[in-house]
Amino acid sequence: MTKVLVVGATGHVGREVVRKLKSGGHALRVMTRDRNKTAHLELSSDEVVEGDLRDGASLAAAVTGIERAYYATPDPEDNVAMLENFLAAAKSAGVRHVVRLSARSADLNSREDLARRHGLAEQALERSGLAWTHIRPSWFMQMMFSYAPGGRMELPGGEGRIGWIDTRDIADMAVKVLTESGHDGKCYIISGPEALSYSDLARHMSEATGRDFVYADMAPNIFRERQLALGEEAWSLDLDMQLYVNIRAGRYAAVSDEFEKVMGRPPTSFARFARECAEELVLQLD
Repeated sequence: MTKVLVVGATGHVGREVVRKLKSGGHALRVMTRDRNKTAHLELSSDEVVEGDLRDGASLAAAVTGIERAYYATPDPEDNVAMLENFLAAAKSAGVRHVVRLSARSADLNSREDLARRHGLAEQALERSGLAWTHIRPSWFMQMMFSYAPGGRMELPGGEGRIGWIDTRDIADMAVKVLTESGHDGKCYIISGPEALSYSDLARHMSEATGRDFVYADMAPNIFRERQLALGEEAWSLDLDMQLYVNIRAGRYAAVSDEFEKVMGRPPTSFARFARECAEELVLQLD
């Protein structure tokens, strides 16, 4: 049986990848810097190994005996170097295929930091000598679990639209790619079925929960000042501000049909997501 390593198991998508691999009876291992943070995943002790992507020597135990790997991390400034550490260890251990969660905006030649970093990471994986697959999703619907404290989304998104996607759908695709053949060397650009503004999201969440959600557009400079005052790190905030510029300009409104082509079903609509996750959405109102 193919054994899959999951790097990024505590993220929105990674936790669903773990759940779906386990429910499908697949052998897996999770790598984490702190095994205590994986307690909610209900894994056995031998399914979790501690490792640090910034320390190549610590990765050996994580990749030994692994054939395929799912790889997703946040976006620190050294994310490409961390990936290269992982790829070197994976190749040495005989890992055959790495599926990386990328970003819809990935572009090696972009002048925007986040898009360029994802483009550089994709290039590093393609040059590694390992079989690879990129999954480039749009923004996650599950971000709504924390976007509306008190029922108000105060964000600098204007009326720009995004093809929001359910992380459960991303995980379904990742597991399919990890456990079936025919996906080597592919880049899948995926989104939900429709492009929605933050105002649209507030309306759907209000309808699904019977509670009031509202969106208040915030001027980008005011938003930045507020987030800095709340303690957000400047480098991370700068990445966010680049994204909001693109949202306001409508650059993330494109909708893709690749999910349906690969999975044989349409992606989840935001209205359905809001109905199914109404309880989690309401928690923000308390």
